[in-house]
Amino acid sequence: MIMALLIVLTLLNVVVATGFSLAGIFFPGFIVRDGEASHTAKVFALYGVARSVPLLLVVLWAAFRADATALIWLGLLAGIIQLADAAVGTTTGDRVKVFGPLGLGVVQLVVVLLAFWFQGL
Repeated sequence: MIMALLIVLTLLNVVVATGFSLAGIFFPGFIVRDGEASHTAKVFALYGVARSVPLLLVVLWAAFRADATALIWLGLLAGIIQLADAAVGTTTGDRVKVFGPLGLGVVQLVVVLLAFWFQGL
């Protein structure tokens, strides 16, 4: 049960991160208020994609193998990334960009902790 929750939550976490990175390329106005598709904005979004897509692929691999150790470490990383995103969100003045990643990050870290305890690693 906890392994399934860890897989689903970690996948959801990295899919959300990848989705925001891709949205930054194709729909910058959804990510940044009054965002425009400038070259600079696109480059920053591409940096996000360059980091989030490989993470998504590795999480998919670990989920397919049901590798508890890998998923615990990847879940920990994904949770920390969401907490960092929440910290960045505080600079925008948009509560959704703070509390969305903060909530997802905290839930992710709680599930990682539970998986760590129940898997006996």
